[in-house]
Amino acid sequence: MASLRDPLTAVFLHIGNSPFPAALLVRSIRKFNPKARILQCSDRTTPAVEGVDEICRIDGDATRLMTFRLKSFAEIGLQTPALYLDTDMLVVQPIDPAALLGDCDVAVCGREYGRMSPFNTSLSFGGLDLSEYSGKTLGEVYPYLACTTATRDNAFWRDCLDNLNELDAKFHIWYGDQEAMRNVLDSGRYRFLTLSESVFGYLPGEKPDTSSPSKIYHFKGQARKNLMAPYAHHLGLIADPRNPHR
Repeated sequence: MASLRDPLTAVFLHIGNSPFPAALLVRSIRKFNPKARILQCSDRTTPAVEGVDEICRIDGDATRLMTFRLKSFAEIGLQTPALYLDTDMLVVQPIDPAALLGDCDVAVCGREYGRMSPFNTSLSFGGLDLSEYSGKTLGEVYPYLACTTATRDNAFWRDCLDNLNELDAKFHIWYGDQEAMRNVLDSGRYRFLTLSESVFGYLPGEKPDTSSPSKIYHFKGQARKNLMAPYAHHLGLIADPRNPHR
């Protein structure tokens, strides 16, 4: 089994000309995991985020964001343990994906915050109709988050992509990654463990887990996005929280 000193391989998808918030994610990884290998998945035109080791450009329709995300993670073809992250996150501790996985194939972030809330079956953007989940809670529909995932190789992502490609087109725009991840994990094909959201995707403002310090902060939603630069400044990642691009 790999040692706890194995360097982190971190992967994220970033599309578009604005480097925020991906640049802050990269800086946080470098600060707390200085030997990390950082890979950016992207389309053919997006600039590389400062500090990444490699940009992996994928052909496909980036407007079908969920499908493009899973396609990116599958096609970069990593055959070693890696951590796959959303860009609106800050890594604040050393992380070793191989140690996280242990004897498992996949480590996925389990939903803790808001899991008992009624699931919103009608999203305003795109007219997305999810009425098949009427009466269920958010945790019942999507018990696993896509923000932080560790895998032993790319097989899990290929199966998730295959599953998503068989689903209704609405899932290619939104929720598709969580939909496919749930389906593949429920299939029993992979040995997996569940990571604590309060440790691996802590939402600032929510109650923290006092027994285990948070390793990753997740600035989900616009209100928390506004907190990301001040947090980055506090961590010494940027000089001026009013200008997160410097």
